[in-house]
Amino acid sequence: MVREPSRGIVVMRALAVLVGLVAIFVISHAARAVDDDLERTWRRALVNVPGENGTVRGWIEDMDTRLPQGTGPFPTVIHLHGCAGLNQASFTIAKTLVAQGYAVIMPDSFAREHKPQSCDPRTRRHSMHRGVIGWRRAEANRAIRGARDLDWVDPDNLFLWGFSEGAIAAATVTGEPVNARVVEAWTCHAGWREYRGLQAPEDEPVLALLGADDPWFTASYHRGDCGEFMADRRGSRSVVFEAPQFLAKKHFLSWHEDVQMQILEFLADNRRY
Repeated sequence: MVREPSRGIVVMRALAVLVGLVAIFVISHAARAVDDDLERTWRRALVNVPGENGTVRGWIEDMDTRLPQGTGPFPTVIHLHGCAGLNQASFTIAKTLVAQGYAVIMPDSFAREHKPQSCDPRTRRHSMHRGVIGWRRAEANRAIRGARDLDWVDPDNLFLWGFSEGAIAAATVTGEPVNARVVEAWTCHAGWREYRGLQAPEDEPVLALLGADDPWFTASYHRGDCGEFMADRRGSRSVVFEAPQFLAKKHFLSWHEDVQMQILEFLADNRRY
């Protein structure tokens, strides 16, 4: 004789199935939300492209309508902004690069619907959101991947340049390849292990730039520079500005013409012609 399961067991099984379905829905919805947030950083990337009558500016989502047919292809720099977002430093960097014939794509991390605060520029307080570097790495890979599909981008000449928080991502992101990387205003030393060192493949040269007395990195676990991780990295170098140079106490370095020249020479050395 086969005994039918009791009503209580049937109810429990039904509840278990219902809980499982709800969990699948929640996980799926969360995954879509994460993907949508990442796509926003790409669609709202600020773009600067050399034009016949000056720089052509716009968002990545509307650049195809703003650029004349047949524009480019240009060597292109993916620039990752600092923890304060796109600001005057970003515009200075873009102006410098466009003047030398580079297109610049700057993903906007603040285009996310949910963007926890990761620093306070007024007080130089940082490390307020540990997971932000994972987000910034994803933004870098999305931008590099997306750039390769653009007609006005030279896919054989893609570079990654990160400043401050963006520099941490530029130093440690893996995935999409680039010709070379610029790491501006980061020590490659941190209390959190996923922030430490250089994760670029050995065939991707890295130029690291740092003020020895950068006021953002006064903690003992930040002391040092990226040069300590450059053994066996051909073409890589670490430039540390020591006192009495006035850049020793600066965080944003690439406003200075001498620094700009070092970066431009590094990019030129790693272009494919």
